[in-house]
Amino acid sequence: MRLRKHGFLIGFSGSGKSTLGRVLAVKLGYRFVDLDGVIEKHARQSIAEIFAKKGEAAFRRLETTQLKRVLASTRNQVIALGGGAFEFADIRNMVRGNGVTVFLSCSQRELYRRLRNAGDRPLLEVRPRPGETPTQAKIRRIRHLLKKRLANYRAADLILSTTEKTVAQSARRLVRLLKNRL
Repeated sequence: MRLRKHGFLIGFSGSGKSTLGRVLAVKLGYRFVDLDGVIEKHARQSIAEIFAKKGEAAFRRLETTQLKRVLASTRNQVIALGGGAFEFADIRNMVRGNGVTVFLSCSQRELYRRLRNAGDRPLLEVRPRPGETPTQAKIRRIRHLLKKRLANYRAADLILSTTEKTVAQSARRLVRLLKNRL
């Protein structure tokens, strides 16, 4: 099976983009690229450090620059985009026409379960409001970001729910969806 050059995995942090992307790339014989990992390597800083020291706008500029670099490869790739990347028209426009986009959908409850102990997600760091627990604050933040991003996520070519699914189950389903699509 051949994708149109690249397969792009989009979705919220914790939806399985990096984990599923690695498995999918092996199944397809493609190279796997975690765009956040590429950014960290290039910047020699973690995503959290980039956000803390330079801000989100600087991070988004790095994200766009590194995606252009990755897309210049002639090799077929499965590319896991950062959770917020598809919010930006520049990124969406670069991705369209370069492959198939897959939105990895996941319930808020499952996302919280997967991310509750993650300390490396700067956009999920939020102070509780008065009377709110840290758990409630993180769930509120996940809900807010999902609502904000959902319309762009749903513009993907394919949608796959990863809620309560193993990586193997999701990978098998995604390969079947791609075969039907291409």
